[in-house]
Amino acid sequence: MSKEKQTDEEVDQELSPFFNPKTILICGASGNKGKFGYQIVKNLDVLGYNGKMYLVNPNEDEILGKKTLKKITDLPEVPDLAIIVLPPQKVMRSTEVCLKFGIKHLMIESSFLTDNMEKKLQKWAEVNNARIVGSNTIGIINFNNDFTTSIIPVRCIFKGGNIAYIAQSGGLAGGCGWWNPENGLGFSKIVHLGEACDVNESEILEYLGNDEKTDVILLFLREIEASLCKKIKEISKIKPILFLKPNKSSEINVLEKCGAIPVEDYQDLFEIGKAFIQNSTLKGNRIGLVGPSSGALSLIISKLNDYGFELGELEDESKNILREKVLHKCNRLFNPVDYWPPTKFDGSEVGEKYRIAIESLLGDSNIDAVIIVLEIFKEIEFDIEEQFKHLKKKYPDKPIISVIIQTEKPSLTRITNGLKRLQITTYIQNVERSLKALHALRKYELLREKNNN
Repeated sequence: MSKEKQTDEEVDQELSPFFNPKTILICGASGNKGKFGYQIVKNLDVLGYNGKMYLVNPNEDEILGKKTLKKITDLPEVPDLAIIVLPPQKVMRSTEVCLKFGIKHLMIESSFLTDNMEKKLQKWAEVNNARIVGSNTIGIINFNNDFTTSIIPVRCIFKGGNIAYIAQSGGLAGGCGWWNPENGLGFSKIVHLGEACDVNESEILEYLGNDEKTDVILLFLREIEASLCKKIKEISKIKPILFLKPNKSSEINVLEKCGAIPVEDYQDLFEIGKAFIQNSTLKGNRIGLVGPSSGALSLIISKLNDYGFELGELEDESKNILREKVLHKCNRLFNPVDYWPPTKFDGSEVGEKYRIAIESLLGDSNIDAVIIVLEIFKEIEFDIEEQFKHLKKKYPDKPIISVIIQTEKPSLTRITNGLKRLQITTYIQNVERSLKALHALRKYELLREKNNN
């Protein structure tokens, strides 16, 4: 059957063994800690993979407490997936034996295969009705199912993450196994396909589009094929796709027209991706601001127009609440809400002013999103979880972004942890990123509106 005409169920069946195998074979497993074949087994132990694992190494009897097989044909059953991590000269023979044994899914992590070898692998996949990922891949990490084929150490365990990441870079993809790019971020799946001799990014994108555990898809791209553009156009209608493409602005424009949202730098890819997980899309362009300093607030106000935003004009009811309970009598502005100064350095009072101001803005029909600017020193620190605990539940359709400008270190740790538990998107010392995130949320909302009309 043509891949373009496959149903969602057929796509899942064809690619699922790469993400959710119940039995695996590792050709080239090793007891040498410096070898990739050791690291794969170690990573599977770290994640807690509970499927059957068969290790082939003719020179070792046991690896990390697991007995080995001398050769592939000693297998007692046909595994769902074969992982091959051998020198190039041994890859082709092992692949051929695996295919003859009946294995239909293979991941070749070996590097430096020749072009002729790659073409032969592609042909073998077609002739044997098999699927091959690689070569030169670090593989896949599926945090939803405690499975990985990564040759790079996996130390971060992102339980319950909803962001999938496809990278055309083994180092950047594999690095997410040991580098937590942002406090509060959680991955579902990480994918690197290497040379992509058979399975390609557009197929993986379709699989992730159908994946119930993935809500947002991130792409780091160096090369773009027509099939990927076509698939982005389909999947972006149901899930937001953010991408980073170094250079080549013409290709960036093409992807953007297909529905993907560009970001400017590598950190933005994850930070803005997090905003999609923690917020609804943005229904309008009217922003409400609250903070303790006209200087800090002005940093945001000066950039609003650059991103197509404006300060919302508050309703009279909101103004009355702010006048009575938040603002100093000399303060004539209602948005931004500058609560400073408090009557005394007291965390309870400051926390209460923040809460009332934020709720007044969120409850106002002329405000579409709120940015909270936090400047906290220990004398005015408050229990942020207690004060902000109802915001997300009470106003689920309005994005809430917090920006920490200046905060003493002990307070910073407590505040960021509290905001993380509340699932309030937080950026530290980066005012403009809050606007980038809201801009992306607005772009995706406009895309959805366009697709629905």
